[in-house]
Amino acid sequence: MFLLSPFFTALIIPTALIFCGAVAKKLVSAKPWSRRDFYFGVELSLAALSSGLIRIFEISQNLTPSSQVPLISTTLFIVATLLLFFFVLVLHQQWESKKNKRRSQIIWLCIISNLIGGGLIATFVILRGAQ
Repeated sequence: MFLLSPFFTALIIPTALIFCGAVAKKLVSAKPWSRRDFYFGVELSLAALSSGLIRIFEISQNLTPSSQVPLISTTLFIVATLLLFFFVLVLHQQWESKKNKRRSQIIWLCIISNLIGGGLIATFVILRGAQ
């Protein structure tokens, strides 16, 4: 069934996080909607990183020869996530202050940054489902 597919889950989780987070930011700020409410690349990347770190601790509790592949793939995932996390931070540093470049902010912060963070969570879900 499609709803039980790891690919469906990998798509739904980051999307739900972005929309729930945007609503939460809107409610907390009590200001009109702004594009900043949808900048979630940093948060999604951190969520993916924390998922990978939790998975490493799970694997390390039951180390066996058969757990080497999940251990290696999760370690590589964490390294890639850290590198992409720093890239997302650079994107935010570069583009958040440029208020007059609305279109570029939307492209880099609402789309690319969120795709990187959401893609990391999706990758984790798919890798976890394959192990």
